[in-house]
Amino acid sequence: MAAELVFGALLEVIFDRLASRLVLDYFRQRKLDEQLLNKLKVKLLSINAVVDDAELKQIQNPPVRDWLFKVKDAVFDAEDLLDEIHYEALKCQIEAESKTTSSK
Repeated sequence: MAAELVFGALLEVIFDRLASRLVLDYFRQRKLDEQLLNKLKVKLLSINAVVDDAELKQIQNPPVRDWLFKVKDAVFDAEDLLDEIHYEALKCQIEAESKTTSSK
C-alpha cells in the first residue's frame, strides 16, 4: 500500500511538471513537439492503471515483480528528464529576465 502511495505521488509530481506553464513555454519557444509531453502523459496514465493490480500480483509472480521494477525505474527516469527540462526552462527564464533588467 505504501509503495502505491509513493508511486501515485510521483506521478502527480510528473503530471504537474508536464502541465506547468514554464515547461510548456519552453517547448513552444524552442519549437519542440508538445505532443511528446502529451504522449508521455498518456503512457504514464496507462501505466498507472495497471500498476495497482501489478502491486498485488508481484507477491506471487516474480515476472510481474521484475516488470514492476522496470516500470518504476522508467518512471523515475521520466521524472529525472522532466527535472532537467524544468531546470533548463527556469534557467532560460531567469537569463531572459536578467537581460531585460540589465537593458533598462
